[in-house]
Amino acid sequence: MTKKFAMAALAVALVMSSAAAMAAEKDPMVPRAPAAAKADKNPVASSADSVSTGEELFQEIGCNGCHGDAGDGNGPAAAGMDPSPRNFTNAAWQGARADGELRHTIFHGSNGTAMIANEAMFDDPADVWHVINYIRSLKK
Repeated sequence: MTKKFAMAALAVALVMSSAAAMAAEKDPMVPRAPAAAKADKNPVASSADSVSTGEELFQEIGCNGCHGDAGDGNGPAAAGMDPSPRNFTNAAWQGARADGELRHTIFHGSNGTAMIANEAMFDDPADVWHVINYIRSLKK
């Protein structure tokens, strides 16, 4: 995972160096994944172990650099992003997005934002479901 962490750190550094000011989260209720992604169901039941694994991966891959340790979109790199990263604590957004949409965005990135494609960051692509279970645990 050292190589993956280095890749994530480089991506965060590039984003930070290319933007100047924090901007509001862009259209939190508008989907950023194709409608067909909704059909992709999470095969991993949410459990304490899954959430813990997801949190470890979230930190290891570097998601917290943008989304913050609390998942509120206020990571160290967020100050330079326009729009700002997703706020995973937003209950309305959580309720509006399907797990398959999250998977699609994590793997393929999000056009018009600094969210990069992260599929290559996972040794086992199925681990993305643990990250999604962690993201779901952040809802307030």
